[in-house]
Amino acid sequence: MTDKKIAFREIEHTADLGLEIEAADLPGLFASAGEAFYGLIADPTEIQPKEEISVSATGECREELFHAWLCELLAQFNLKGFIGKQCRVHRVEPGRVEARIKGEILDLKRHRFYTEIKGVTYHEFKVWHEDGKWRARVIFDV
Repeated sequence: MTDKKIAFREIEHTADLGLEIEAADLPGLFASAGEAFYGLIADPTEIQPKEEISVSATGECREELFHAWLCELLAQFNLKGFIGKQCRVHRVEPGRVEARIKGEILDLKRHRFYTEIKGVTYHEFKVWHEDGKWRARVIFDV
């Protein structure tokens, strides 16, 4: 069960955008990161949960898995224009994450677009467990 009280904050970084994410468990960390990622692209209050897609990613270690997850979300946006509102991570196990994401195709007539994300960097990238919570830091190339 994921903790519904997930937290994240935008961090300043020259010419890029960064996030620090915090959650009670790993599924919550992945879900919160996904929702925060989409919130950097467009105003989440304007996104409707009209469609649901399945998303999965693989990686050899926790950091690679988290990076692959964000890259897969970016690929869904770049290839299909899909912008998520609600991320439900059903499984995080060694080497794999599986989720369902509700959202819709970005419509510039209805959605307030914030920024284009070009990539998920490894600069200052980190996933760790501290004080009973899971945390992550990620910088996006914009």
